[in-house]
Amino acid sequence: MYNDRVEEFLSVLETIPSTSEHSDPASHFSLVFKDFHLDAKEAKIREVYADTFYFNDTFKTFRTIDELIPYMEETAENVKTTTVEILDVSKSDSDYYLRWKMIMEFTAKGRDIRSVSVGMTQLRFNEQGKVILHQDYWDGAEGFYQHLPYIGYFVRKVRDSL
Repeated sequence: MYNDRVEEFLSVLETIPSTSEHSDPASHFSLVFKDFHLDAKEAKIREVYADTFYFNDTFKTFRTIDELIPYMEETAENVKTTTVEILDVSKSDSDYYLRWKMIMEFTAKGRDIRSVSVGMTQLRFNEQGKVILHQDYWDGAEGFYQHLPYIGYFVRKVRDSL
């Protein structure tokens, strides 16, 4: 079904304990994402994330640290730079929401691409202060796909026709 990931997220959300307090969620998140190309290494990822969690960055969904580490390391290696600047932090009864600006530079089919986008990450932390829920709200078409050769043309065409 088209919305399987949405349904999965909504059902998983009910099973993950709420975060009562975290001393500095923005700094904790930034350990890996401030300069993703340099910082997305196994030791830092393990410092930020619990062994089991729910992670969705709009491209992929993971449930364990051993699945997440190779994905993050490979993604970081395939970009020239990815920096995330935290613009705002909000707290609800159960979660933290980090609004951010991301600058991503990468090469696709020999073409240098620079993308600037904004998004938000919903986070929950366990009692040890590690992430147990990471759900990104980010427009992957705007921030990534529209910049790619070939597919980008069609993404922009659809967007402009709406």
